Amino acid sequence: MRIRNLFVAAAALALSAGASQAALITTDAAYTGPDLDLTGYDNGSYNFTYGPVAVGEFTFTRDNTANNSGQGAVVGQGGYGLADNGSFGGNAVYIGVDGGTGFGYLKGAKAYSQMGFFFNYAVSGGRPFGDFPIISALDLNGNVLEEYNLMTDAPISTPGGFNQFQFRGITRDTADIYGFRFGGSYILASGTATGDVIGGIPEPTTWALMILGFGSAGAMLRRRRTSYAL
Repeated sequence: MRIRNLFVAAAALALSAGASQAALITTDAAYTGPDLDLTGYDNGSYNFTYGPVAVGEFTFTRDNTANNSGQGAVVGQGGYGLADNGSFGGNAVYIGVDGGTGFGYLKGAKAYSQMGFFFNYAVSGGRPFGDFPIISALDLNGNVLEEYNLMTDAPISTPGGFNQFQFRGITRDTADIYGFRFGGSYILASGTATGDVIGGIPEPTTWALMILGFGSAGAMLRRRRTSYAL
């Protein structure tokens, strides 16, 4: 009996060791996965599509289910409201599911152990517009590896905000994530917290801060040179 119990315990330990562990991540501070590069869609155009469209290293598609516009998903720049979570426009570039049901899919050819992007979704009075905002990690064949409900697992709250996204992603202990699925609600995804294109030209406010910083550094350098001359 004791030998049998030891065998069962060893088998359970082996199974648990072999299973991939996953977790929801809410910050990109130590993120090692791919970025959502929307370069090329920062041209002021605002499009609806079911896809497929190229988004960096991914192909983006939208399933053919009920949606607000009757045209699937939004891609590019343009004004878009998410009720209590604010609105988007100006420089913000994003892809999004334009409906309370269904999903958008980002599929690639390379495997990662982490995958995530910057998101925001429509909510009013504490309730989502549609079902629930869901994010999922997909394997090579498009099957769901892990899935999280953002409303219950990691809510996003940006009341009255403008161009505000928050990072949400999934990490696993093996590199078997080939794609990402998001939807179940009106939801937008972007590559940065403000919707700016990765590596894009800084906004005017950013330029102003940079110039101020350069000016301060120059003034300090001049003061040091003057003190040395004395």
